[in-house]
Amino acid sequence: MDLRPLFPHIGPLLIVLSRVTGLFVFAPVLGSSMIPMRIKVLLALAITAAAYPVLYPAIAAQRTVPLPVSLLELGPMIAFELLVGVAIGFLASLPMLSTELGGLIIGQQLGLGFARVYNPAMESDADVVGQMLFYMALSVFIGIGGLEIIFSMLLNTFGRIPPGELRMTEDFIALIAGLLTSAFELAVRIAAPVLCLIFLESFALGFMNKTAPAFNILSLGFPIRIILGTIALIASLGVINEGVLDLTGSVLNAMAEFFRVAH
Repeated sequence: MDLRPLFPHIGPLLIVLSRVTGLFVFAPVLGSSMIPMRIKVLLALAITAAAYPVLYPAIAAQRTVPLPVSLLELGPMIAFELLVGVAIGFLASLPMLSTELGGLIIGQQLGLGFARVYNPAMESDADVVGQMLFYMALSVFIGIGGLEIIFSMLLNTFGRIPPGELRMTEDFIALIAGLLTSAFELAVRIAAPVLCLIFLESFALGFMNKTAPAFNILSLGFPIRIILGTIALIASLGVINEGVLDLTGSVLNAMAEFFRVAH
């Protein structure tokens, strides 16, 4: 059996496989340690096998230099291709991370910082409020078809970023900076209602401590803070959901616009 006609496809196939594999590092759901490594490898291979026949003409037409034929030359290119998938996965996970950060701030202010649990989706410890909001944001991401969008976006990157030509351009840096700023803003907006109510509660208890020193403010303040903070959190869940939905859509739209195939 003559395998020589397949040799020119080894390089392009590894390029596509590298970009697809990068998604499985930080991308929501795909990067979770709950998915066995064997399943991730099989998914990456299956997606690559399905997408390669469609992508090969674009790769062959848009590359500015011939693809390397030796593994020594192919190694650095594969590393850059992995970074493309990693960048897309990380940016797509920003709404979940910012929501978890807002929940962490709320949990710390409510005195729930010691009630930490392991979050297998991010392979890190999180407090109960942060984990609850994280899974709410994750359900929003899946509900709007986020996984399908990032896969489509990854395939479109071959039109915007030819193999081996990843560059930290001003547009790319501006995209990352803008998305990080929006994510931090969402975290502050999520925590703001609870923080404002806790500030008023602390002010009221401080005033009460001055006017009625007989009250045990320390023993009275903690349960009141938790009750008021929980009420404020429940009342603001609808607004939090709208904020997460808006940021998730904005992140996906900004990334899709940036990685859109250039004509």
